[in-house]
Amino acid sequence: MSRRHLTLDLRSRAGLFAHLGAMERAGVPIDRALASLDLGAHHEAAVKRLRQMVGGGRDLATSGQLSGVFTPLESGLVRAAQEAGALAHIYEQLAQRYDEQARYAAELKSRLLLPAGVLLLALAVKPLPALVGGSLSGAGYLAAVLMPILWLSALLFGARALWRRWQQRRTDQPGPLDDLLLALPVLGSLQRRADVRNFCDSLGLLLEAGMPVLDALPRACSAVSGARLRRDFANLAPRVAAGQSLVRAFDGLSFHGKAMLIGVLNTGEATGRPGEALLRFARLQAQQLAASQQMLASWAPRLFYLAVAGWMAYGLLTGGGFFPALPAELAGR
Repeated sequence: MSRRHLTLDLRSRAGLFAHLGAMERAGVPIDRALASLDLGAHHEAAVKRLRQMVGGGRDLATSGQLSGVFTPLESGLVRAAQEAGALAHIYEQLAQRYDEQARYAAELKSRLLLPAGVLLLALAVKPLPALVGGSLSGAGYLAAVLMPILWLSALLFGARALWRRWQQRRTDQPGPLDDLLLALPVLGSLQRRADVRNFCDSLGLLLEAGMPVLDALPRACSAVSGARLRRDFANLAPRVAAGQSLVRAFDGLSFHGKAMLIGVLNTGEATGRPGEALLRFARLQAQQLAASQQMLASWAPRLFYLAVAGWMAYGLLTGGGFFPALPAELAGR
């Protein structure tokens, strides 16, 4: 059902969780907190379904996903926080993450305006000599300018649609879309690191709430969006059940930041506070992720600008811009 719902944008998600966090800190019941929630006209139908489901007795995590307000990942995080009694913590974490992502996205868009303008100018100028020389009609000129723009727009729209579809899906078996997204340079690495952070954050909350580790591990897996990494983390519970410590169980897996996690978790197990150690590691991962996202927002426009400049230079060098070709009658002499 949730596939037909509009996906909330980053600003709306930041506002949603900031509101829920403030209401939770103030001790306001969830039904009253939802009654004052306003995400705009586009999402009012989804918020209304959420209110109805919570009013009908469903828990917030399930209601959020069924109504289309939460993604499966958000639902898993909220469910873990419900069981740990730490809803305010996860609300505030999500609000901060989405606020940062929205800020980076806005910064990225503003920095891309100049190279995008240069690209549009290049597309408009490149076929002009052919138009002036009479070898290209007015309709042909428009097609030469508009077709690349349409292709680029379709590519961006398709990438955005794939990302939203991946956010809304939930399966235990990795698919081609999972492998494609994780294989993307930079973005794939960021997604894997975010999943590790979410898993450790959820597991730490559950352990700090006093939940036995064998009960907490499967619940923390629901906070992982990638099916491949979620399947790997699902192997932790059988290893712990077989008598391995949590450190040894993690040591048998391969993921980004494992060495740091093993070091932090060794200290945590030695002091009898593995949950606290996992939360500390999750905070460190969150800081590193924020720094990487800031770097991406700074460098992506520059790389795009260099690509556009390189394409323009190539067109000038190969299209006769610097070295015009001689007329045929002169070239034959």
